[in-house]
This record gives sequence, structure tokens and C-alpha cells, in this order.
Amino acid sequence: MGKINILLVDDEAAIRETLKIILKNEGYDIYTAENGNVALEIIRNNIIDILITDLKMPKMNGIELMERVLSLDPDIETIFISAYADIKSAIRAVKLGAIDYLEKSFTNEELISTIKKAEKRVKIKRENTNLRNRLLSDEYANMGIIGTGSKMQRLFKVVDRIAPSKANVLLTGESGVGKDEFAKLIHRKSLQRDNNFIAINCGAIPHNLIESELFGHEKGAFTGAYQQKRGKFELADKGTLFLDEIGDLALDMQVKFLRVLQERQFFRIGSEESIKVDVRIIAATNKDLLAEVEAGNFREDLYYRLNVVNIHIPPLRERKEDIPVLAEKFLMEFAKAYDKKVKHLDFQTMDILMNYNWRGNIRELRNVIERSVLVCDHKQEILEKGHLPYELTGVENPEKEANENMTLSQYEKIIIRNTLRKYGGNKTQTAKALGIRRQTLYNKIKEYNLEEN
Repeated sequence: MGKINILLVDDEAAIRETLKIILKNEGYDIYTAENGNVALEIIRNNIIDILITDLKMPKMNGIELMERVLSLDPDIETIFISAYADIKSAIRAVKLGAIDYLEKSFTNEELISTIKKAEKRVKIKRENTNLRNRLLSDEYANMGIIGTGSKMQRLFKVVDRIAPSKANVLLTGESGVGKDEFAKLIHRKSLQRDNNFIAINCGAIPHNLIESELFGHEKGAFTGAYQQKRGKFELADKGTLFLDEIGDLALDMQVKFLRVLQERQFFRIGSEESIKVDVRIIAATNKDLLAEVEAGNFREDLYYRLNVVNIHIPPLRERKEDIPVLAEKFLMEFAKAYDKKVKHLDFQTMDILMNYNWRGNIRELRNVIERSVLVCDHKQEILEKGHLPYELTGVENPEKEANENMTLSQYEKIIIRNTLRKYGGNKTQTAKALGIRRQTLYNKIKEYNLEEN
């Protein structure tokens, strides 16, 4: 276990300095504060394990300070010291969870003994927290989401709390952060897990078709309705309906959607028979919906209906501690998919990944690793800087024609064409360099019309 951090709070400078010397000699890291407000600021900006505070202080007494501290960090252990015997305060302190209440006539041995007792509790809490975080990380990784840092751990705990309810959830965050994976995760941990998870991208469906997609239609309801169709709401009954890019839903559809949320029933297009549903709604957007409400593009009442629980997923650049684990996961995935021997990323490559801005978030990282694995020699076991695309390294390479807007097929065509040129059109050498079978190469040359290039 690392060093224990202790915060000493006393309005008398002599006592603070005396205790600081004693405890530093015992190997503790010590912070000091002359009043409660300074103490709270220290706790907001540092990791504190044990709080030792005077009871009688101006403006904010020790009990008030402890209550404020516990609201910031409930794991901090507190020891009270006071020059005055006050049984009522001592009882209240212990009820709040204080380790002990020492009169200022205490000996050094009594103080150290009390701190050791607090230290044991700190150690147990740390071990439990680490175990809990490891279990959470493993559980969520098995479900497709990796997050080892504190921000993701907090999100995992929120998901654990809200998933069993039927409360509507609004997932927010930039494109590529994994909102769809979080939606699936909430469903898997919900009481509706054995029923359907139905997803629909509101921005990808033409306006004239979205009503039919959501509510279904009867045969002959409109031109082209050759048979009855069940909508997403009906398919998701007793399960979860995930509406991705909800901010792109047109205003007239927002009205109809809100009515279904309120009444829990709807009509198929062309039908007069209402259909009742019991559906848990999870919506997602990369837009600022409150700003959209202000601009008149999104209904305020629908926003509050959806935003019962808000989960904001941070961009990858704000949780860079997850990049190494994600990169290794994608490396293993694509090494297996493309039958490559590459197993590791070298330090220079990882450093570049850690310092890149990742505007496309996890989706962009995944694409970069896939493209990099593709250009690896089939015998190579280490992914190196030279395998990364130009936009990350700034180094000219044969793939400099590529850009982040290209599809994988377009990028693959560039790689095959340039490798063929490198080996003067020799298909055996090209296939060997790319780590693919000759027949696969012939098929790709035909597919991309590269015979004449």
C-alpha cells in the first residue's frame, strides 16, 4: 500500500506544526489547514486518507467539517482532538463514523495508536475498492466495454444502479465514444435482458419512412405497403428500444413519439386498433439537446421525458489511461482476423497513440489499429511507428494518399496497389509481403480492377 496522506486541521499554528513533525517522522505525508474552508479545498485537490481535526474552531467546527468531508469523500477516516471534554460531541462524532475522540492531553503513543487503527481501515477500503474496480472492469470488458480509469469506473457504477429500473436513459457524448455499446450493456444488466433489444438510428432513416419504422403499418396503408409490418415499438415490447441520434428526429415525429411515451400505446399506420407496449427507452445523441430545445429544434417536454437518467460518456482524449488496453484489444482482434503474427505495440507507437487527439474517439482508434495491422509484414510480431497512418505520425509513407474519411476497402486498395508496385507486379512476393494467400490477392486485384495499374 502507498503512503498514507493525513490532513491536520487546527486553528492553532503551534499544534499543527508539532503534530506535523511527529507524524512526518512516522513516515506519513502531511497536509495542514488552519480552518475548515482551507481543509475542504485541500481535499478537493488531493487524495486524503485520514483527517485529524480540532473540534472547536471558528466559523466551521470539527463536526460540521466532518459532515462536509464525508459528502466529498465518504472513505476518509476522521480522528477528533479537543482541549475540552464534551461527551455529546464525542458521541455525535462516533455516530458519524469517527475513529476516535482524543483530548489534547493525549500522548504521542496514543495518537500513533489511533492513527494505526485508522490506517488499517484505510487499507481494507483500498483493497475492497481495487477488487471492486477489477471485477467491474472484467465484467464490463466481457460485455464489450473497456474502462480502467476513474471516469469509466464511475459510469459502470451508475449503470449498475440504474439498469434494473425501467427509467428512460439519455446517453450523451461525441460520435465514436461507444453510446451504442452502453445501451446494449444497460439492457444486458436490466430486468428486460431476456427480451428484445431493438435499435434504430433516427438520423439514417428518411423522414417519410420513420413513422412506419417506429409504429409499423397495415397492408395497403400507403403505396408500397404490400403486407403488414410490425414497428420497432411493437418488436421491443417487454424489452428495450434504443433510439440512436434522437436529436435528428423531426418535430412532427417528436410529437407522436412523446404521445407513445405518455400513453404507452400507439396505432400502426392504417389501423384504428391501439397496441399497448411496455418498453424501456434508451436514447442517444452527440448533440446538445438543451441547445436544440432553445433553438426550437427539439421539444422540451420530450427532452425531460427522455432525460430521466443522463449518462455522459467522456471522449477518449479525456480518459487516455484506457488507450493502451483498447489498443491491445484491437491489435489481438485484427491480428486474428487477418492471420497476422503481430502481438505487441512498441513504446514509440504507444507514445504516439497516447498523445494523439482522437477526434473520432474509440471508433477512430479501432480503425487506426486495423489499418496498421493490415500493413504489417505477416512475420512481424511488433507493431511499430512506421505502421501507423500518416495523420498520426506526420511521416511520409506509402499510405499517404489515405485519409480518415476513407472506407477500409479504399484503404486496402491503396495498400495492395502500392505493394504490387513495390515488387514490380510480382504477385507471389506481393502476397507474401501482405501476409495473404495468392488466391486472395488475385481476388482482390480483380475486385479493385488493379490488373492495369
